[in-house]
Amino acid sequence: MRTGTGQYTVRMPNLGRVGGVVHVNAYGANANSCGVYYWAPVGDRLDAHVRCFTPGGLRVNTAFTASFVNTVGLGGRFAYVWANQPTTAAYTPSTSYQFNSAGATNTITRSGVGRYTVRIPSIGSAAGQVQVTAYGDVRARCKVVNWYVSGTAQMVNVRCFTLGGALQDNRYTLTYVRGTGIQRTTPAAYAWANQPTTAAYNPAAAYSYNSTGAANRISRVGVGTYRFWPSGMPLSNGNVQVTAYGADSRHCKVDHWTPSTGVQVRCYSAAGALSDTYYDVAFQR
Repeated sequence: MRTGTGQYTVRMPNLGRVGGVVHVNAYGANANSCGVYYWAPVGDRLDAHVRCFTPGGLRVNTAFTASFVNTVGLGGRFAYVWANQPTTAAYTPSTSYQFNSAGATNTITRSGVGRYTVRIPSIGSAAGQVQVTAYGDVRARCKVVNWYVSGTAQMVNVRCFTLGGALQDNRYTLTYVRGTGIQRTTPAAYAWANQPTTAAYNPAAAYSYNSTGAANRISRVGVGTYRFWPSGMPLSNGNVQVTAYGADSRHCKVDHWTPSTGVQVRCYSAAGALSDTYYDVAFQR
C-alpha cells in the first residue's frame, strides 16, 4: 500500500518473523530508483517498507519489485547479510539478519567511504550471483563491484553512492547464490551480464543458472537496454531483481518482463542517461 509520495508498505502474509533479507528494485522505463527502508513482523505477517526517488532525489510514485527470504528452501550455495554498521571498520552482522548455507558466520569490513567487503566463509567459488539493495530512508544506491574466492571464502565487494554519484557510507542488504534462485525456490534463473556492448551472447556458465537446465541468453536492444532470456521460465508472472556491477555509480533496474520480450533491463548513469554497463539479473517464481 502507498503511505505517501514514493513511500510504500508491502504486506507479506504468514511471513511474520524477525530476520531474513529484503531486496527491492524500481520498475519501468525511467531512471527512478527504490530501496528498502526497513522490514519487521506485524503479528503473523511481514511488512516491508520501501522508498523511491527520482535521480534528483525527489520522492516519486513508481512501480517496483520486492522479494524476501528467511533461511528457507533447499539446494545450492546461499548466503545473505543485512549490513547495518556503515562506518564500522569490521564487524559481524546480527545473526538474525545473516545466513550461510555452510553454517559459517559472515563478516563485513569497510575500506573507505562507501566501500565494503562481505566475507562469506566456506562457500567460495568463481561462480554465482549477487544482489544488493540500499537500506534506509536515504537517497542512496548500492551495488556489487565484484566477487572472488579467497581460500574457501567468497569475498564480495560493495560500493554505495549518493544519487548524484558520490561515494557514501550506507546500510545495505546483500544476497549471494550459486546453483539456486535468490529465494531458494524454483523455477528460477540468474545471469551475470558482462558484455554490455555485444548484440547477443550466452552468459558464462559459471555465472548463469536456469532451474530447467536450459541455457540463458542476453541481447542488447540499444544503449543501456538489454533483454535476459531465461529459457523455460514462466515469465507471465514471478519476480525480478537487478543490480548493476562495477566500481562506478551507474545503476540498473527492471523495465518489464513478458514471455514475448524476456526480462528487459535498463541501466543509467547517475544523471539519469541510459548507459551501457555490466549487471546481475535474477528471475524467481
